[in-house]
This record gives sequence, C-alpha cells and structure tokens, in this order.
Amino acid sequence: MCGRFSLVGDPFELGFKDNFNITPATSIPVKTMNCDGQLMKWSYSPLWKPDMNLINCRSETLHIKPSFKNAQRCIIPFSGWYEWKRNDENKQPYYHYTNAKYFAGIFNENGCCILTREATDKINFIHHRQPVLLNEFDIGEFFMGQDIFDAEINSDVKFYMVSKEVNNPANNYAQITKEVV
Repeated sequence: MCGRFSLVGDPFELGFKDNFNITPATSIPVKTMNCDGQLMKWSYSPLWKPDMNLINCRSETLHIKPSFKNAQRCIIPFSGWYEWKRNDENKQPYYHYTNAKYFAGIFNENGCCILTREATDKINFIHHRQPVLLNEFDIGEFFMGQDIFDAEINSDVKFYMVSKEVNNPANNYAQITKEVV
C-alpha cells in the first residue's frame, strides 16, 4: 500500500517543490508535535536495525511490533496517492484523492513511514490497504496519542485510472496524475 504519492505545494514553507511521483527514500515534508515542518526521509527503520527501510506501518500493529516501540507521530501532507490493481498479467495504476490533506505517520531519527488501514469497500477492489487519512481537526487528537484510524474521512476517497507512465519514478510531471480512459 501507498508506495507512491504526490504533493503539489509547499505546505510548511520548506522549499519543497511539486512532486507528482514521490518514491520511497525521498525527502518529504512532515509536521511533528514539536516541529511545524521539516524535511524527512520517507523510509523508517528502527534504531536497532537501520537498514529495515519501511515505508508503511499497519495501524493495527503499531502498538505491538517492536520496530515501532519508540516511534513518534507525524503528519505527512499529500495531494493524492497511487495504487496498482493487479490482474493476471497486468498492473494498472490508479490515482486516489480526497478532501483530507494529511497521512497519519510515524517517525524516528532515521526517517518516517505512513500508517495504513484496511481499505474501505469503495476502493478495496484495487488494493486491500489504504493510508490513514487525517483532517485538520484530527491532527491534535492524533498527536495526543488517540488512535483515530477509522475516521469518517477515510471513506471519502475518489479515484481514477492513470497512465502506466507513473511506473517509472523518473516521470515526475503533472500529466501522470491525469485520468486516462
């Protein structure tokens, strides 16, 4: 789930440039409880295993897995994300978007990752997982440790097919987020 996403704009005024095909290990803007914005590597590793390079964490196991024991919470701004629907011999990318502006995430000094949850019925035919989405008014509760992983905003996801050009990480232009018929 969520191995690519897009962000148009610089929400924390860090000099971030529009990126329509953000890939793991990219420096992305994040906001933490103690910092209004910083660039952080999208790739999380526990301090005891710095080469683990996780990009997602299941929200259901956040409090169970030792890898996340000392993780702190962050939010990650986004414009949309990509998921691939697998058929017998084909993988078709879809672009997902919503009114939510942030992914729920976790971080440590090695980097950050996106929290995921089971996909809603509306989109689970594409992929069985989706990012945990947050509205502006969810952020404070999330930072205070509340698990709001089933917030209503997670059901408000729209999507459409996009070109397979997004499969190549070098393709980073607005056109790859556009619907194909």
